[in-house]
Parts: sequence; C-alpha cells; structure tokens
Amino acid sequence: MVLTKNPENILIIRLSAIGDVINVLPALRRLRAQFPGSKITWLVEDRASEILRDHPDVDEVIIYPRKKWQSGILKVNRSLNIISESLSFYKQLRSNHYDLVIDFQGNLKSAVMNLITGSGNRLGFGRGYCKELNYLSTQHHAYPAGNKIHRIEKNLSLLKELDIETSFLQPELPVTRDDEEYISNFINENADPSLPIVIIHPGTSKFGSFKQWSAENYTLLADMIQDKYDANVILTWGPGEIDTVKEIVGNMKHKALPACETKSIKQLTELIKRATLFIGGDTGPLHIASIMGIPVVGIYGPKDPAIYGPYDGTAIVIKKDVPCSPCRKRTCGDPICMSSILPDDVFSGVEKLLATK
Repeated sequence: MVLTKNPENILIIRLSAIGDVINVLPALRRLRAQFPGSKITWLVEDRASEILRDHPDVDEVIIYPRKKWQSGILKVNRSLNIISESLSFYKQLRSNHYDLVIDFQGNLKSAVMNLITGSGNRLGFGRGYCKELNYLSTQHHAYPAGNKIHRIEKNLSLLKELDIETSFLQPELPVTRDDEEYISNFINENADPSLPIVIIHPGTSKFGSFKQWSAENYTLLADMIQDKYDANVILTWGPGEIDTVKEIVGNMKHKALPACETKSIKQLTELIKRATLFIGGDTGPLHIASIMGIPVVGIYGPKDPAIYGPYDGTAIVIKKDVPCSPCRKRTCGDPICMSSILPDDVFSGVEKLLATK
C-alpha cells in the first residue's frame, strides 16, 4: 500500500501529556506548512487539550475524555452512560474518514485509536521505536536515527515518510488578549519593570513527583540568585502546588513573588513568555519555555535529558552521574539522582545564562 502524499483530511494522535503534546508542535508546524489547505484534526486527552485550543495550525480538536470515563465507569448510575458515550465517540471517529492518520504516541492506547479510524493510511513508528506492539496498528512506519534522540526530532522523523522537511521550525503557542492583560496586570502591580524576570517552577505532576527537587533546595537557590543579581524572582505553580511555593517564599531571606493563579495553560504560557530565565525540573512548563526559546536551566534526575530535556540550544541541564540514572521507574523511594543535585550546581547554570544578559 502506497502512503498518500497529498492528504486532505489528517488526524494527529498524541493523547498526552502536556510536555509530550508540546514536543509534537514543531512537527505540526511543518505539516501545516506542507499542506496549507488540508484539514488537520488532533485527538488529545482533556488535560492537554488547552494547548491546542484556537491553535492556528489545527482545524479541529477532538477530546478523548479518559479521566471522565475512568472515574465514571465504576459508578453503577453512570456506567451505562459512559459505555454509550464511548461507543458514540468511536463511531464518530470512524465516520470522519481520515485519509491520513499520524500516530505520534506509539502505545496501546493510540493503537486502539488507529484501528478505530479505519483509515487506509496509518503512519507510526516501526518496531523497536514504539510500545505495546503499536506498530501492528499502522501500515506505514518510520525508523528514527537511533533510540537516543530528542522527542522533538523523533516526532519530526515521522514526516520523512511524507517527504516533508524535518528541520526544527519554531511552533506557535497562541494566547488570548485577555490572557495577555491578566499577566501584564500581575507583573505591573508586583514586579519591577526595570529588572529581569527569573521564573522558578518547583512543582511536578503527581505522576512524576519523584522528579521533583526539594523545596529547601529551591529556597537556597532563589536566595543565591538574589544575593548576586537584581531580578524579579517569580515562582509559578499549578494545581496542588501553591503550598510548596509558599513554603519556599516563606523561608527565603530575600523577597520573591508567588505567581498569580494561572487558570489555564495559556495564561502560564504568557507568564513564561515574559521570563529572562526559566528554572525547573522535567515538566510541561519547562518544555513550554524551551520551545519558545526562553533560556532554561533544567534539573534532571531519572529521565535522560538527551531524549526528554529542553530542546533550545541555550539551555543548560544539571544532572548528576549516578549508577541508576537514567531509569524507567514510575516511583522511587530514594531518588538520589535528584537529592544529589545541590543548589550550587544549579546556580552555576544560572550564572552562565544570566552572564549573557
């Protein structure tokens, strides 16, 4: 079967997570540039869908409500509704008649979606470059140049099969005027406009909590920055993270600002756009900063930064060589890869990047 090179109706599958969705955006930019008149639809889970809302390169966003269905399927009074909703969802997905499906996810969940579409042109990663026998759900396969390449480059490699240029093209991360005004008001009311903005994001998702550096270390680091530099230090936070930020700010000898509540990823994106420097662990906000070209100091432990690290060339990754890192664990009782990183180690990266400003 020959892979269509002139698709009119394209489906992208990358369901989660926020950082992973962000890492597909450069491929989306290239795809849109190659097929300006085609309809591009993106299938994504609810939590990461905000990134794609009103995106100029996406014509339609289909939300896969995994969280809603999982929470409701075990409730007797809702289970029949969930089953009915899911069947309607899958029926609708198939009826859209996509002439090209591109699976950037490469696991069992996306394999199911691939097959449900019924498309005759399903493109994904070949054997050895995907998980859970996903390659059996696609007819056309890409084989990236090695397993140890950055996720952005791996995603771009899929486009080679469509004869599309695969060099990095900075994507768009659009925000609304209301979001811009909301962030501007916060900065104008709380920060010194004559000083650079250093954003520290100390949190991680609950799923990746073992990748989190300690609040004590962030406290020491923030004070070290203000000992040497005149800067607005702003600590950003997401759901369930404000207490950590308050702990850090409360224990500092200098003044730092807890960020305003960002009620959407777009508001957080707009705040990150204002930064002179971003500091944080392996999280979605770090990938937002990196893809926008904001200088980044990334604090990495269990994950390999060559694959999962910031992509921007100015970024500095702080990582300790310990025997068990990188690893594929989802939990860890003694994450020495993180605890062995000291504030002095991270501050050395901060100095290198702020020296150029």
